[in-house]
Amino acid sequence: MDSFKHVINSLLQLLVQLGNVIVGWIVIIEDALRRQLMQLGVAPQLQTIILLAVAVILILGALKLFGGLIRVAVVLVLLLIAIHVLMPILHH
Repeated sequence: MDSFKHVINSLLQLLVQLGNVIVGWIVIIEDALRRQLMQLGVAPQLQTIILLAVAVILILGALKLFGGLIRVAVVLVLLLIAIHVLMPILHH
């Protein structure tokens, strides 16, 4: 039973780490774009709108790129939970 919990926790940690990597890249890109926009003399309000649009595009791109991996991890977690629930029934 503990091995199921360990596998589920490992998969959830993988999803969290993947999310952290995506957020890290978005922050790096945002900082670089903000510096470029400041050098070009773009108003701060317009910078915010541009960076928000870029962030949305990056998030959608990351979901498209990693969507399959995320989907597989979620399905594995759900399957392991289902097996964990059914194990006491199958032993009887």
